[in-house]
Amino acid sequence: MSHRAPVRGADADTDKRLALKLAGSAARRADVAESSRDNAIRFALDSGASVAEIADATGLDEAAVGRIVGHRAS
Repeated sequence: MSHRAPVRGADADTDKRLALKLAGSAARRADVAESSRDNAIRFALDSGASVAEIADATGLDEAAVGRIVGHRAS
């Protein structure tokens, strides 16, 4: 993604508002994606998958999976 040099004046204010709106939107999408991932991880555990199997499938380490499912990975 490329970006252009900052502009001063009214265009700069418009650019700043747009940039903040985009940043907020991206943050909300990331929160939704993380929540969806965490729910899928909990579902996998409830379906009988081990923490190690989930870690392998998601690319997360076992400690991260353990934090998501609410217990320590062994």
